[in-house]
Amino acid sequence: MTRLVPRLPLRLVVPFALVALVALSGCASLRDDLQHAETAFDAARYDESEVWLRDLERHATEMDVDQRSRFYYMRGMTAYRLRHRADALHYLALAREVSGPRNMGLRPEWVTAMTRAIDDLAPDGAGGEESRVRAPSRGDEGPTDGER
Repeated sequence: MTRLVPRLPLRLVVPFALVALVALSGCASLRDDLQHAETAFDAARYDESEVWLRDLERHATEMDVDQRSRFYYMRGMTAYRLRHRADALHYLALAREVSGPRNMGLRPEWVTAMTRAIDDLAPDGAGGEESRVRAPSRGDEGPTDGER
């Protein structure tokens, strides 16, 4: 019987196996670390959550969309709860952008909290849903006579 799949030499198989093992353990570690951050966040231990999230930040590009949405949300809300307003607005804006219109990776109550926090943090009119729908054009700066 003929062999359809050629055999790879052992010197090539070992490095590929090691790379696969490292990649799998890295994904598990990333998932576990994100879970630790979320557990601390859910328990309102924001200082602890911030430590986990700060450490995870360098791995944000390795996360899938759901993980990245959760990461940015928790990073933003942790900063918000610790009164780091500029960081909070930055990370919550990223969470909103990454999660997209379907709010991928975010719990419904998180979406509500995120919207309220962004509205609180953003300069007047810059954070609400209306700002996502259309940007003001010239002449839209103030209310019209009928709105006063």
